[in-house]
Amino acid sequence: MEELNEQRRRTTTPAIAPIVHLWILRILMPLGGHRELVRPRGFKEEGVARVLGLEKWIDPEDFDFDPAVVRTRLRELHRQAERTAERALPAVLEANLKRLAALVGMSDTECRILGFATMLHHERDLDSAADTLGALSSSAIVDVLAALLDLPEHEVRGALSIQGVLARSGLLSVDRSGTKLLRGKLDLLSDQFADSILKSESDPVVLLRDMVAPSTPARLSLADFSHLDEALAILKPYLAQAVAGSQQGVNIFVYGAPGTGKSELARALAAVLECELFEVASEDEDGDPVTGERRLRAYRAAQSFFDRRRAMLLFDEVEDVFGDSGNRFGLHSTAQRRKAWLNRTLEQNRVPTLWLSNSIDGIDPAFMRRFDVLVEVQVPPRAQRERILQATCGDLAGAPTLARMA
Repeated sequence: MEELNEQRRRTTTPAIAPIVHLWILRILMPLGGHRELVRPRGFKEEGVARVLGLEKWIDPEDFDFDPAVVRTRLRELHRQAERTAERALPAVLEANLKRLAALVGMSDTECRILGFATMLHHERDLDSAADTLGALSSSAIVDVLAALLDLPEHEVRGALSIQGVLARSGLLSVDRSGTKLLRGKLDLLSDQFADSILKSESDPVVLLRDMVAPSTPARLSLADFSHLDEALAILKPYLAQAVAGSQQGVNIFVYGAPGTGKSELARALAAVLECELFEVASEDEDGDPVTGERRLRAYRAAQSFFDRRRAMLLFDEVEDVFGDSGNRFGLHSTAQRRKAWLNRTLEQNRVPTLWLSNSIDGIDPAFMRRFDVLVEVQVPPRAQRERILQATCGDLAGAPTLARMA
């Protein structure tokens, strides 16, 4: 009967990748997580015990729980895993990491760290095992990753620095605000990133789709913005040169009241220049607002991803970044907190960007001076509004109705 029970437990043990199995055991044994996992009367995280094949100690009716015996078994499992476990990541993840490395210039160390962070955000039991290490400082993260991934500490420290490719590309950053659990310290580009990169081998641009997406086709043409002819006479050749890849640090600030057509102007410009236009999302898939901090990270990633494409970026509602503090209680906006980085970006970005806002009020003049051109989009003249409505509505509305609508 006991043999049948043991066989049943083995066959119901959840399957995890061999490398995840190894990481969990390294967390528990060399890094000391077993002290938190193994309690005097049972496991703190039964899911972790189950994936390691320790089910027999979860059911107190069959076995008395002896912490010393359990730790001995964990040491045996760890030694065995170090000798025999495959070190390869899941094939899909490995393939997508190679594509990303070619795109943004990641080193092998950076790829391995990003691969681990991806699995940490995706595998619940790995995350639960990592929680046994408790809250970690930013310096402790270096020690943990070096031990888990068999990497020199100085390489891990360099890979996680704010000047490293991972941070500059926005793919992975370290939360340096105090101590947090491991998953909380390793912040991926977006909430959907881990799921996306593990789904299928695809164009790396797909990994950005929940944060940066292709803009909708233009519904208006530049002829509909004839009241901006003077500004467009400057913008068109300037952006054409930038899109061709001969200039960096091209940033245009477009502002005007809601409904004046700022987004449509950007799309019309992209159509005339025959280039792709990608928009940095201001809402997530659930319709909830995306923070200014995360939007800037998405923008940073887009700079790396679209560097070699004939493309422009559209960053709408820039108030999320430049004025998100509302100047309340002496708080700084996201842009002010990242002033040095943002100033460098506005000087060095290789993908031309149109930044859209309802107003320039409340934005630090020091930032405004970094933009190449400021364009105010005013309400079109009445006759022009009528022409736009006529083109849009066709025969659905008569001239008197269109005149009233305009």
